[in-house]
Amino acid sequence: MATTFRHALRTFVAPSLPLPPEQYVRARFNTLNNVLRLYFNQIDSTVGAIIGGTGGSYISFPYAAVQRTTDQTFTANTPTQITFDQSDYLNGCTNSGGITVSYDGIYNYQYSIQWANTDPQIHAPYIWLRKNGVDVPGTASKFDVPSKHGSSDGYLIAACNFYIDLVPDDTVQLVAAVTNASVYAEAYAAQTSPFAMPAIPSVVATLTYVSTQPTA
Repeated sequence: MATTFRHALRTFVAPSLPLPPEQYVRARFNTLNNVLRLYFNQIDSTVGAIIGGTGGSYISFPYAAVQRTTDQTFTANTPTQITFDQSDYLNGCTNSGGITVSYDGIYNYQYSIQWANTDPQIHAPYIWLRKNGVDVPGTASKFDVPSKHGSSDGYLIAACNFYIDLVPDDTVQLVAAVTNASVYAEAYAAQTSPFAMPAIPSVVATLTYVSTQPTA
């Protein structure tokens, strides 16, 4: 059975230094040195844990991973927000239909959508990001979903990622529009036959903290 280890940096505060006597006393001087030595050792240990080979295991950043477990349908030529009904991982973020953050910074937003097309013609979905209901410039993408062939629908996985700057309570939303209503985001339930397979979400989105906001 695997064992899970949880790491945490040791916290510490600056020590209360003893008051010096009027005259030099070696014992008091040694006490002061010992207090400072302990404090500096704690600093060295903490900094070493951060910049060492396993430093990343001690640091917690904001992140989110959400998915939609049902189909998402669209009206032709009508921008529609994609919402998420399942939260896989949330830290410093909330699933508000979009993803709302609690900390400012630069984030990496990544999505993956399983598109299906039930029409014998190729049709296109367009996908882009909104921040607090406002379109984010330069985030739109166009995809062509293959046409239905015989009894099999056409399928396409659309995936992109973008950096976006956010402050507390900002929300990132995923929006899509299709040229024909025969194109939709399709989900599949888990199956056991003819082989076992996990469920297929129609849409997956992740938001990962990258850096603090630039100061200049």
